[in-house]
Amino acid sequence: MAPEAAEEARPVEQVDTVSLCWQRRRSCLALAGTMLWPWQAARAAAGGRIALVIGNVRYAQAPLANAANDARLMVQTLNELGFETRLLLDASLPDMLQAVRAWLSDTAQAEVRLLYFAGHGAQFRGRNFLIPVDAQLRSEDDLPGSALNVDDLVDRLSRFERGVNVVVLDACRSIAASTRPGTRMRGTSAVLPSTGLSALRAPRGTVVAYATSPGAVAADGAGAANSTYTRHLSTQLKTPGLPIEAVFKRTRAAVLQESGGTQIPWESSSLVNDFCFSQGPAGCG
Repeated sequence: MAPEAAEEARPVEQVDTVSLCWQRRRSCLALAGTMLWPWQAARAAAGGRIALVIGNVRYAQAPLANAANDARLMVQTLNELGFETRLLLDASLPDMLQAVRAWLSDTAQAEVRLLYFAGHGAQFRGRNFLIPVDAQLRSEDDLPGSALNVDDLVDRLSRFERGVNVVVLDACRSIAASTRPGTRMRGTSAVLPSTGLSALRAPRGTVVAYATSPGAVAADGAGAANSTYTRHLSTQLKTPGLPIEAVFKRTRAAVLQESGGTQIPWESSSLVNDFCFSQGPAGCG
């Protein structure tokens, strides 16, 4: 089947397994059940904006309602802002590792590198982990070998000498009341005692944004199409002329108000230059 036909038959919104694609605005080739990477599109984006977006829903122990919807919303938003985006849904650990390695390789000369994750996360001995859907966690000791280490990822980003690095973690979501008793964390089993993610020091040129403060949980958006955090973040990202610091500040204020003060988004930033996702008439600011 020709790529054009495959795109018409399986648009990204309908892929229900692993969906891997580079998207430029509204153009996307979605592939399910394969690890074929369109390298040419990635190389063509050198010097531009490149994002990896991951949404994990189908956890065996604590499935989520909105993580895939959140990932799709973020892809749509970033496409409108001129990003090349790769979407990965319901990913295993090998899927996530391969996608991250490819993203890091592709973005060596990028203006902006952005990683967005919606799904379960946990901390272990002060380090943060993003949990794939195939994780088998008998105890917290299983985390390092079964999940993606965020601290290692951010350390790798610190080696880039140019560009802006943005890591957005809409993780550690609360679990709906219908989830099996004893489960406490978004994407993790009941045996894990550490709630939420730990604070991470962002290296120079990097912003790490959390949907909620360290050690806390975030709303999955029960009864809505998207999580509280991603919905407000999407709106603020598209505001013309709004500096990145103000994007997250406004998102925090909106989430804080909607949650009645129970969820407080948080960031660690070491940016040294001005940056706007959407340029205004007078530029950035």
